[in-house]
Amino acid sequence: MADLSKFRGELNKIDERIVALLGQRFTIIRKVADYKKDNHVPMMQPSRVEEVKNRCAESAIAHEVNPELVRNLYSLIIGEACRVEDEIIDNSDKAARTSG
Repeated sequence: MADLSKFRGELNKIDERIVALLGQRFTIIRKVADYKKDNHVPMMQPSRVEEVKNRCAESAIAHEVNPELVRNLYSLIIGEACRVEDEIIDNSDKAARTSG
C-alpha cells in the first residue's frame, strides 16, 4: 500500500499542474474575449476549434494517450471557453446598451 500512496502523491502533483495550466489557459481566453470584443471579431471560430482538436489529438498519439479522450477533453475545454467569451462579450454589449 505504501507504493500505491507514492503513486497517488505523484498523480496529485500532476493533477495540480493540469489545473494550474487550465487556469493559465483561461486567463488567456479572457484576454482573447476582450480582444474580440474590442475589435468586433465573432466569438465562434469553427476552423480554429477543429485546428486545436486536431493538433491536440496528434500530440496525444505522441504521448501514448488516446486521441479520442483528448478530443473529448478539448470539446469540454472549448465549450467552457465559448461560455466565458460569450459572457465577457455579452456583458460588454449589455453595458453599452444600458449606458447609451
